[in-house]
Amino acid sequence: MATKNKKKKKKVKAVSASPIVNPELRSAIDGLKQENSMEKQNALTEALKNAKLLSPVIFDGEPVKDEKGRMTLKPTQIRFILINTKDGKTFFPAFTDIAETEKFRVTGENDPKPQNVVRTMKEFDQFLRDPNNKASGVVINPGSDNIVIPKNLVSLAAGTLKIEVRQPASQPAPGNMPSPNALLNVRYVEPSIYPTKMINAVYDHCATVPEIDRVFFKQKLAGNTVAFWLAVEADKQDPSILEGIVAAAEPLSKEIPVEAVFVNEKLMNEVIKDTVALYDRALEL
Repeated sequence: MATKNKKKKKKVKAVSASPIVNPELRSAIDGLKQENSMEKQNALTEALKNAKLLSPVIFDGEPVKDEKGRMTLKPTQIRFILINTKDGKTFFPAFTDIAETEKFRVTGENDPKPQNVVRTMKEFDQFLRDPNNKASGVVINPGSDNIVIPKNLVSLAAGTLKIEVRQPASQPAPGNMPSPNALLNVRYVEPSIYPTKMINAVYDHCATVPEIDRVFFKQKLAGNTVAFWLAVEADKQDPSILEGIVAAAEPLSKEIPVEAVFVNEKLMNEVIKDTVALYDRALEL
């Protein structure tokens, strides 16, 4: 991941004297890495609600006294560090403890050494909801765990987003017909962990197939089962297009099932809605 700095006009809390350790979040991360189930994902979301994470920032200049005589920094003196992924997305880095901050270099060798401030999901949610913000979410422990928390999951943990249960009003397009029971109690949600390597592989594959227009990515929850769900817009509904996308994704899905379907009007209106495409032919150079 490349790095860059960005100024945010937000108040900064100094790291408290007691060490930041996040045992519940650490346990939830370890459990999810062993088994990506809905139960484990819910445990991660619950742990994020109370987590206090270390966020690296760079302080420009010396602190000044406020009206109460306390030493503080002006918002313009604080640069929040962001990291970029190979696919052009930007994230706030956050760490569960001091040891994790030492595993990842967030600045260049000649750049000022960052300091760590405490951040919660509610604070990250405020940053991400800022219309001037371009970040796609938070990545926890970059350099080791690399747990990507997309915007919607940050909002869910912060309590500003409630997941709606969506059930398509009609069957998907011919050739993608699930069994009758498959449509019961199905939820299509933003992924709790963003499988970056898998998505990069899907993107690279789509770029080689000129018939593919756009591809959308969701996590499908049906009962206690989890699947990665890819909805495809294409010039023609050739089953080989879906097969190629699944073949590109499965080796990197960590044994989570991958489903690919062609988009129809109902899916677009009731499931995909405002979801940003992970691949868009119109954006290709």
